[in-house]
Amino acid sequence: MKVFKNMIKYVFPLGIALVSLLNIKGDAYAATPVTINTVDYTNENIIVNNNGNARIYFATENDAARNFWELMPADAGTISTIDFSWVSPTAEQIIVVKGEDGVSHRVTLRERARKLEVSISYDRMAALAKTDTIAYLLNIMSSAGTGESPITFSDLEWRKGENGSWQNTNLLTVAQLEKLQIKGADLYFRIKAKDDTNVGADGTKGRRVSKEVRLKISKKASPVVVGIDGEDFTADIRYGKEYRVTHAGVTSDWVKVTDKSIREVPLAVILNDGSNGLIPSRRFPAMMIEIRDYATARAAASKITEIELKAQRKLQGVIIKGEAPEGADSSDMNIYITYNGSANISITIPSASTDNPYQYAIVKPDDFFDVERVTWSSITRGSAVKVLASRAVEGSEIFVRQKEIKSRLATRTTPAVDYQLASSYLKYIIEYPAVPNVEMKNITFIKGITENANELTFNINLNTIGKLPFETKIRTIKLGTRELTFSTTTNVTGSLSSTTEYFIKVTLIKDYLNDLPNSYSRALYITFENGTVDKTSVKLTIQNPTPASTLTASASKGVTVGTTSIRVYTTLRAGNKLVYTRTGTKVEGLHTENAIAGTDFVDQADIAASAGDYITIYEVNSTTNKVVRYKCIQITSLYINP
Repeated sequence: MKVFKNMIKYVFPLGIALVSLLNIKGDAYAATPVTINTVDYTNENIIVNNNGNARIYFATENDAARNFWELMPADAGTISTIDFSWVSPTAEQIIVVKGEDGVSHRVTLRERARKLEVSISYDRMAALAKTDTIAYLLNIMSSAGTGESPITFSDLEWRKGENGSWQNTNLLTVAQLEKLQIKGADLYFRIKAKDDTNVGADGTKGRRVSKEVRLKISKKASPVVVGIDGEDFTADIRYGKEYRVTHAGVTSDWVKVTDKSIREVPLAVILNDGSNGLIPSRRFPAMMIEIRDYATARAAASKITEIELKAQRKLQGVIIKGEAPEGADSSDMNIYITYNGSANISITIPSASTDNPYQYAIVKPDDFFDVERVTWSSITRGSAVKVLASRAVEGSEIFVRQKEIKSRLATRTTPAVDYQLASSYLKYIIEYPAVPNVEMKNITFIKGITENANELTFNINLNTIGKLPFETKIRTIKLGTRELTFSTTTNVTGSLSSTTEYFIKVTLIKDYLNDLPNSYSRALYITFENGTVDKTSVKLTIQNPTPASTLTASASKGVTVGTTSIRVYTTLRAGNKLVYTRTGTKVEGLHTENAIAGTDFVDQADIAASAGDYITIYEVNSTTNKVVRYKCIQITSLYINP
């Protein structure tokens, strides 16, 4: 080969000279200079326009400089193909091509992309249709391309597994990805070759195929386990999950739970149509809830758990004050409530049984019904169930409904039982015969504090319209074994009338309370003249005052003349606010029982002040204005904008 190259080295210039001589003599040379048709990076060929040349020469740039050329007879037809698969793809190479006339063309064979990384972000998947490609999901990083023209999804090609065939990315759709997620799969990507087909192609407008990279498509996680609480009407859907609901033929969008504190989601929130499951007009319709772990950047959404719920039952019958009819059986859907003086009430539901359980809840007058907080008691028999008056106090509301029924599989002796939510409820207000109804109240007495003197009162309703009061006086009020002193005001005078509502207002004497030992939320034992006793309604706490703690704050000059500015460093607690006062004397010795009606405080805002003033910043309860923490700062001329 070396001999051949040397021959070319010496013979070739002679051939040029001879051709030139022939041209001078007028014998026309039929060939024109070869041109580059295409740099075919796909098949690794340089396609040359022959232009009448019978021989084509090519060499690397270094060999061309030394006049070492490879000779290739031109292919039949108008073009010839020069293979460059022998050229290393790891570095840029230049091939020089010429025809018989010696006019050369430089072809730059670009190096293969040194880097290609492909990752997937599953959390973007929900925004795509099944027919969309997964271009929006992929994150592509490559040393190829430029900032203005980066490598994109359309520049790639892919195959499934190690033995799959390379395909265009327009075939890789969301629907295809979902199929791969059933069992998991490996996808391989590479930057596909791009041919330089420009006029006068020199290879710089094309690129080689890159190395391939693997992208693991994980198998979807198993369906999540979700419980339904048919009494509180909630689903066990927590942080990291998403849900959607279908009812009346309409399916909602997926809703993600992104708050880590959430442990369950109410069905009312899931359905979002005004249903709350409590009253007949707002019962839950039949629905299907779908739940799954939502997709994150690294993990696909899990498989879907489906929960089908039947339409919520409507509680049949009505609540009747009085005894159940003699011989009432399960066909009687009514609920009967009777009173045993002021001692207890009885609830009778003839249709109640272990297969058709009911439940009741009692909400006291100073409370409110909250389906997630209220306590339910079961009734599984048709006979009377007694409830003590200490639990079912006067004015309480009784809520009655059919209990949640858990699903059961069929056995050889029993049929299958479908799941049922608790039914809607009926409610009834407890009205004992004319017995005193003592206000439910928690009284706190702070020794030595005068602000709470007006809080040492509670009211007693002696009757309702249509009833004469059984009690008209209080005999004693005790805290443990100590008999308290108190005063009363009442509208009981002369002859009693059932058309008048009578009351007693009780005020505990604070001077006596100052001498009692401390106690916490201890019930007062109220005994009426005729023997009626109330020992649960009023609870008394006696305690020493609690010193308010200190805020951390500092003063500086204000922005405007004659002002100072206070900065508070202490974090404000929930339910509190900041206020301030300006006084001529120092504020100290405050307790948490002291109430302050100051001016709303804005951190670092200008406050008009004079040297010698005391500005006190208070953290107070937003509702009661009672002090939680405070800081009194004496304002000197150093802290005032002159």
